[in-house]
Amino acid sequence: MTNFQILVVAAVDQDRDMFAGWRYYDLAFRFVDEYPADGFSAWRTETSPRGETIDVAAHCHAYSGGYAQHALNRFFSQAILRYQPRVVVVVGLTGCTVDLLRVADLLGIPAVLILDGPVEPPDSLSEATREWLRSSLASCQAILAPQEMPDSSWPHAWLDRQNVTGLGVLGTLLDRLVEQSLPERSFDYSTYEFCQRDHPLLVNMQRNDVRHFQGSSMVLDLACGVGIFLDCLRQSGINAEGVERDPRIAQYARGMGLKVTTDDALDYLENTAERFAGIYCSHFVEHLPLEGVQRMLQLTAQRVANGGILVLVFPDPESIRSQLLGFWRDPEHVRFYHPELITSMAAIHGLELEWSSYVDQPHRVVPFTETPNPVDQGTPFPALPVIVEQDRRGLAEKMLQRFGLVSERKFRRLEDRLTEWSRTLEHQSRQYVDASKQLEERTRSLWDVNQTWAWNDNVTLRFRKGREQ
Repeated sequence: MTNFQILVVAAVDQDRDMFAGWRYYDLAFRFVDEYPADGFSAWRTETSPRGETIDVAAHCHAYSGGYAQHALNRFFSQAILRYQPRVVVVVGLTGCTVDLLRVADLLGIPAVLILDGPVEPPDSLSEATREWLRSSLASCQAILAPQEMPDSSWPHAWLDRQNVTGLGVLGTLLDRLVEQSLPERSFDYSTYEFCQRDHPLLVNMQRNDVRHFQGSSMVLDLACGVGIFLDCLRQSGINAEGVERDPRIAQYARGMGLKVTTDDALDYLENTAERFAGIYCSHFVEHLPLEGVQRMLQLTAQRVANGGILVLVFPDPESIRSQLLGFWRDPEHVRFYHPELITSMAAIHGLELEWSSYVDQPHRVVPFTETPNPVDQGTPFPALPVIVEQDRRGLAEKMLQRFGLVSERKFRRLEDRLTEWSRTLEHQSRQYVDASKQLEERTRSLWDVNQTWAWNDNVTLRFRKGREQ
């Protein structure tokens, strides 16, 4: 593994000459207007031993949008783990770069921000966005700017600093930072959270669940992680708060301007006296043993108000994709739970199932063989007759041909051959039709089998509390 001193994050067209004296890994990005509608906001397009190029969705240039702007976080975190740089340098302040300063700080790597142009005035941004920027900029070791950049370009209200240092100190600053020792690091859940999960993709997956809480006065996000669903609720005007046990993850969420308590989720439910109009619990069930799920359902039933909503989201054990591709990526997953089991357990505590994605998308299983059914070819196709003409024309036929005519004998012979061709072609046509129907039926059968892979990876269950506990 190459030992890089610096991880540089900058636009593709940014001048890199200022880093010529150091060994640096180049995480270059460019904004693109066209991209797949798969929930991701960034894609690696080029790699080399000294860097990579990432295409980023154009909407990630703006600050507003919260977690949906975090397009580079996953690539950035993985580069830090892989190459262990002594310092991170981020050039330019955009929606997809500002959060990298916080991620570097959480991973114990000092970060330097170089401003490459005027910064958007804070008055044009929401309070949540300003809080995000304050948290990110406060994570920097230093903020540098070109000397020609006027003071009015820097919104002092974002940070408790009186000025921005000029670029002339960059060399001395980097020399000092690359001499620092790397922090001792061990794998924990926050490493997984920041290095293997894609925030824009999770936003795309979770924002649809907001509809379950329309009209709710206060929602609790249980085991909220970095607070992605809290941000989705906030952007829909729904008041919400979260609880997260990992202090670094909880602090990260608070840096987004979210209300998050650092505590074990079940201990929090047991100790709080508050009642919530709605409780959201996404991908927490599979982290618990059976007795933990029982305790969680009992406590949520006590903490949700009468008539309130509990929404549970967890991996579908009948999803082959979840079984093979997704479930075991998380280091703390314990086991799968079937939605029917969870529904029965919840009913004991007065939580009545109101809507289920499992029921909404019926799971149809069809048998299939290891090899495809052969297509019946029928009887072999007879070959078309081949005409071999021999020049046996008499004088009369030659005279007729000169005038474009044929004799009656030759006409009958040609007529017989055309009839034979017609019968052969008709036979072939029937065979092709039969084969086409068989192929169509086999394709339909294979599509039915494919539905086994097409189920949603997750189950969403919406319960309503119907009686006092």
